[in-house]
Amino acid sequence: MEQLNLLRALVELGCELAVGVPALGGNRTVVATPEQALRLLHDKEGVYGELVGLSRTDYIEWVASQGSVYCSATTQKGNRCRNPIVGATLLDSLAWKDKYQSGGYCAVHGG
Repeated sequence: MEQLNLLRALVELGCELAVGVPALGGNRTVVATPEQALRLLHDKEGVYGELVGLSRTDYIEWVASQGSVYCSATTQKGNRCRNPIVGATLLDSLAWKDKYQSGGYCAVHGG
């Protein structure tokens, strides 16, 4: 609680808690709340996700996919197609989230 009060006091004095969030092509600098800054020590992916508008799980998937949304089709072997949806590569976090939720298909499966 003492650490949180210190961070809050600093913010009230005009300090910003800038966080370098790993994103496509490097880092994206985002201002965190005192509560988020403290949580970085224990749940950095969760906080990073919040800072770019995603859940923890979605943030991990967005980074792993390098901003691509993959085809919703199933292959003949029963696996999900690993081709990206047409026009759904290198997306920022919010565009990725929107496209990920709506789904779609690659060029091979009718996209």
